[in-house]
Amino acid sequence: MIYEKQSYVSGSMCDSKLRLSILAADGIVENAVTELMGDLGIDGIVAMEKYKAMWLIAKNVIVFVRRPQWREEFVVKCYISKYSAVKLNIDTIVESKSGEMLVKARTELAAVDLESGRIRKAETVGFVPEMAHLIETDGLEFTRFPKSGTELNETITVRSTSLDYCYHTNNIEYVRFVLNTYGIEYFKEHDPLMLEVHYSSQSFEGERLDIEKMAMDDGDLFKICRDGNEITACKLEWTK
Repeated sequence: MIYEKQSYVSGSMCDSKLRLSILAADGIVENAVTELMGDLGIDGIVAMEKYKAMWLIAKNVIVFVRRPQWREEFVVKCYISKYSAVKLNIDTIVESKSGEMLVKARTELAAVDLESGRIRKAETVGFVPEMAHLIETDGLEFTRFPKSGTELNETITVRSTSLDYCYHTNNIEYVRFVLNTYGIEYFKEHDPLMLEVHYSSQSFEGERLDIEKMAMDDGDLFKICRDGNEITACKLEWTK
């Protein structure tokens, strides 16, 4: 199955250059993934109520080919491109009305048991192979991040508006935390090329998170830690 939706870049989705923002692009991807899962009848609500499980995003990579401008129309396509016993890869494509590639993304999902916290096989939460559309988009491979080298940049506190319906910090909020380490002058001079996020644990309201950062030849690496333990890692690549 391929989920498809037509939309446009609204004002709230724009950055200071009146183009689709990084956060808005991440939101498009997250919404497409959740709505695809909803159309397949295996979304997070069904997983919790019927299967006593929860779908979690393990990894996400977004490549920016061309960011559409304010009020520009686009089409979102989303489908399960690959699966294993315990993981689903979901590809999301954002195209212009003429078919030009704008943004492409891959999201890795895994289900965990609500009681034990252990990984569940995808088939135990309603997935069947017939749901997949096995065509993988090029250029969306997940990478390995360096284990060390980041240094403390700032410390933030998780607030109530950063939580999702499970009372965890929403995945997009981690990207917001990272982006807030840049000043507006940086955004004026650079454009995003790629965002990759690896999620390893959850955080909750009131917790203090350390945002660590390291400049690399091809971008910036971030680690978000709680009490010295990494819960999220993120890499951003920018135009020079």
